[in-house]
Amino acid sequence: MDRYVHHELRSVFSALAVAAVCVPVTGVARGALVSASGLPLFLLGLIAFATVFTLLQSTRIKWLSEVLDFEAAVPLEEPPAETPLRRRPVNPWLFTMMTAATLGFAFALDPAAALFPLWLALAWLGQAYLAVNWERRHGKTLWRGHDPDKPWRLSVSPRPLPRTATGALPE
Repeated sequence: MDRYVHHELRSVFSALAVAAVCVPVTGVARGALVSASGLPLFLLGLIAFATVFTLLQSTRIKWLSEVLDFEAAVPLEEPPAETPLRRRPVNPWLFTMMTAATLGFAFALDPAAALFPLWLALAWLGQAYLAVNWERRHGKTLWRGHDPDKPWRLSVSPRPLPRTATGALPE
């Protein structure tokens, strides 16, 4: 099993790595991705769109809500041991597929397509923020992968009690 927040952060790191590869490659092969005067407007639109997307996911709208998915998570009988963020913060499968798709679109259609992974990184960062905020408010931890047949289905476990610097439980 994998913590939901760690899954989202690995996706963010993967998207940033794809952008770090695709932007220079596309820039060298096709020239400027966006005009110098259009870059601030493009980045502002990117941030605004990701912010609106995250706000929509924090609502209770049926098809957009992440919060409804968190609340519908299956309770676990036995909480799993805390798993740290994997040593490889980049998902190799996601990195390979996104790089191929991004470079394909950037070369075939428009060089600005090389910047698309930045939007995905912001969207996934927003989902991680929503999950951390929900976990903190509810005192629970969200997990993925408890059901091998449906690995996207979420489960939830109570959050372990915090420990002091010596490792003892608080009084």
